This record gives sequence, structure tokens and C-alpha cells, in this order.
Amino acid sequence: MERLEKKLSLTREKIQENFFNKEFFCYMTGFIAGMPFFGDLVENMRAQRLETPRVKVPKGSIGITEQFSNIYTFESPGGWNIIGNTPLEVFDSSKEKDPNLINPGDTVKFKQITLEEYKIYNE
Repeated sequence: MERLEKKLSLTREKIQENFFNKEFFCYMTGFIAGMPFFGDLVENMRAQRLETPRVKVPKGSIGITEQFSNIYTFESPGGWNIIGNTPLEVFDSSKEKDPNLINPGDTVKFKQITLEEYKIYNE
């Protein structure tokens, strides 16, 4: 987050405010099974991908780059700027019908939760 604050010239609080006050449209899912790609970030939130991608981005990580946001549905390499993590199961491969929690055409509004709430989802 510190790197992103410098890139955007915004405080952590302003980054969070901009992100949580935005309704996102899911344009597509893919690249990694069920990974939703959202748009469109406001202009002052747009940052380039990392010059060197991370080897491991944890499952549930929420990333931003350019005008887009996404959620990593599995641990994988990635070069997006990570701003948070969701405890929700965004893709469930055990479900033959509707394995995606989020589908193209859906709208999503992210919600900030406490660490205690996050832990409850993971129990």
C-alpha cells in the first residue's frame, strides 16, 4: 500500500475511500478460473502494473491496475497492485453449476470489514 500511495500521490485513507465508494462492473471472468475483471477506476486511482510481477499473490487478493480491478481466485503470480483481500469464495470448482460468485454483467461494491469479520468468513 505504501508503494501505491507514492505512485498515486494519495493517502491510504483516500485510496480506500475512492475504492469503497465505487460500484464496479464485471466485464469478464478468466485468465485464472473465475477471476473477475472490473472497471472502471476513477482517473486518480489508475496505476501501472508492477515492473516485476510477484511470484505468489494470495487467493482472494484484490488488485488494481490501469482502469481495472480484479480478485485473484487462486494463489498465482501477478503484477497488479494489491490493495486488500476478500474472505469470500469467489470461485468454487466443486460446484458444477454456477461455480462463479461473480459473473460478467454483475455489479459489485466492495465493503471494508474488520479483521474479526474476515476471520469469521474463514472458519
